Amino acid sequence: MSLPPPGFPSSPVPPPVSRRRGAPPWIPALLAGLTFLTCAVAGGLLSREGVIALERLVTGPLAEGPVRFLQLVVAGLPYAVALMGFFLAHEGGHWLACRIYGVDASPPWFIPAPTLIGTFGAVIRIRGPIPHRRALFDIGIAGPLSGFAVALPVLALGILRSDVVPATPPAPGTILFGDSLLTRLLIAWLRPEALRGDLVADPLFIAGWVGLLATAMNLVPAGQFDGGHVLYALFPRAHRTVSLGTATFLSSLVAFRWILHGRISAWIVWAGVTWLLGRNHPPVPWWPARLGRGRILLAWLALAILVLCFMPDPVDVF
Repeated sequence: MSLPPPGFPSSPVPPPVSRRRGAPPWIPALLAGLTFLTCAVAGGLLSREGVIALERLVTGPLAEGPVRFLQLVVAGLPYAVALMGFFLAHEGGHWLACRIYGVDASPPWFIPAPTLIGTFGAVIRIRGPIPHRRALFDIGIAGPLSGFAVALPVLALGILRSDVVPATPPAPGTILFGDSLLTRLLIAWLRPEALRGDLVADPLFIAGWVGLLATAMNLVPAGQFDGGHVLYALFPRAHRTVSLGTATFLSSLVAFRWILHGRISAWIVWAGVTWLLGRNHPPVPWWPARLGRGRILLAWLALAILVLCFMPDPVDVF
């Protein structure tokens, strides 16, 4: 049994939930449409067919521009569907858990961006208070578990669709996607020949890879990340100590990469966010004494997923 923090308020009945009026529904719908377009373009640029279409778009007649752009977008559709499916599952898991507990939350808001993957992800805004400890646990863990359930088959399909070439030194401009324990296990199982060569990532592989990285980032046990919610629901008194330890660990990864390789780690941003925002967690109004055996098992599952998905060195550019 986990005790609540000192001075933690406890009441036999959760407080009533208030609902606030959100933004007009056309705004998240518009953002979702724009994100689908930017993801399709990004996916096209990651595919062989899309690169050919881009070359013809740049060098061909101006009148063929719309057709070539459409070809680029069509080439990126599988990637866009897979990546947005992951983010929709992750944020939809949070949203559904909020609905179950009567917590006021916005629908998922996708964030379009001209980045390598075509988006900054998606978020939901929890506008109402989380009523009790069990709700905090369920809302926190629902997103990573739902997203992982989508990312795993997408990654497996991407591995099967990827090409394997003889291993060569990376050329300038090559982007290397770092391995997690799970990617290594799946590659060894599905494409063992890739262990002796190089796997040329299919866009679906990249979509699944992004899903694993985002899942690991959200399961980091600190602050108000998803992993932080789970940690606070389990061990509220240890939350601050574990959060500080997590921030120190991420900072160590950044420092070691700089010292050993003279390169900046992709974890530098998350380490900074963890130091700035990841040390504390607001209390919940009601603290039931027990979470139940099922939630404890889910917590162990979330820890296993974090270990499997964590990438010490996510991205390297030569």
